[in-house]
Amino acid sequence: MQRIYWDAINVDGRKVFYTVTKKGLNFVSSPEMGVSQILDFYPLTQFEYVHAHRETDHYRKELKKYLKGKLTQFVFNLDYFVDGTPQQEEVWQSITKIPYGKTLSLTDLAQQLHQSSEQVVSAMKACPIWLAVPMHRVIERGDSDGFRTDAEMDEYLRSVEKNPKTELKELIKKV
Repeated sequence: MQRIYWDAINVDGRKVFYTVTKKGLNFVSSPEMGVSQILDFYPLTQFEYVHAHRETDHYRKELKKYLKGKLTQFVFNLDYFVDGTPQQEEVWQSITKIPYGKTLSLTDLAQQLHQSSEQVVSAMKACPIWLAVPMHRVIERGDSDGFRTDAEMDEYLRSVEKNPKTELKELIKKV
């Protein structure tokens, strides 16, 4: 039985659970959804869940730095343990390439990928790691039903990126 390590952080005052494997971050829950949402992706009968700060601390620290506007890119590994279709994985990879502090419309992303907007939305909704794959950078996506975050959370994350801490602003200017 494979071990999955879990922990939680607060994002804009809302509890978010995350899980990691030995390979990397593999799940971020929707705000206030609780641990039970993890079981939708990783059934209890197939995995052993362990609350272990030693295994999750590195991820927690990076997530917190990002949420404080002190980090533009995660350096931890991602474990796409829930395999998406090739089209979904293409969408997820493309979203990770949208620069910190920038946005891209759903229509533009779909055109770049030669996929329909519906296919892109479907892939976004299926992504297990919405915080590390920055879904909030995709805008004008219509109704928020079915997305792992709501409009309020997306706006909060965009505001974090638009107002990085002073030392980070200087680094961004140099790039």
